[in-house]
Amino acid sequence: MKRPRRGRRRRLLRLAVLVVVVLGIAAAAVWFTAGRAVVPAVSARIYPIHYVKEIAHVAGQYHLDPYLVAAVVQTESGYDPQARSHAGAVGLMQLMPDTATWITGLESWRGSDHPDLTDPEDNLELGACYLAFLVRTLGGGTRLALAAYNAGQGAVVDWVKAAGGRDSFGLDDIRYPETREFVRRVEHYRELYTRVHPRAFASTGGAT
Repeated sequence: MKRPRRGRRRRLLRLAVLVVVVLGIAAAAVWFTAGRAVVPAVSARIYPIHYVKEIAHVAGQYHLDPYLVAAVVQTESGYDPQARSHAGAVGLMQLMPDTATWITGLESWRGSDHPDLTDPEDNLELGACYLAFLVRTLGGGTRLALAAYNAGQGAVVDWVKAAGGRDSFGLDDIRYPETREFVRRVEHYRELYTRVHPRAFASTGGAT
């Protein structure tokens, strides 16, 4: 009777070890795909930054962190220059045609008089100029600017008042779930890109 019991114990032990290994692999996969774990060579392939030179250029033009611009592009279009939303937003940084026309009238605008929203360089310049304008105008750092980029300045001004001021404003004060998720994703990708591609913009003259 001892041998069968010993055999069952071995089988149960092997099963327990297998379960632990499988759970460990599953947990590692979740951490890895969520960007919490970074393996340089592999993570860089899973989370690439496209249009590096173009992003570095517009970030330098408008004094923005290139990782922030890249994170907005990833969140808005997944680097698809032909992307179009149901609302009519176009291109890498998903800008409405009317907004693009308004941007070209800003004193800070450095691009052409008639930019093409489907052209990656023009679209990046428009988006960067607009984002920089929001950072300056709202004066509350990038979170307020990102919220306004998605929901409009008027909504963000109301949210800031309700929160008790810029210093008290947080993600939970963003009333629109879509905008809250947009800001959360941009901030996530910005931090992730900084870890996965620490020197992505070093050779382009962009911030590191």
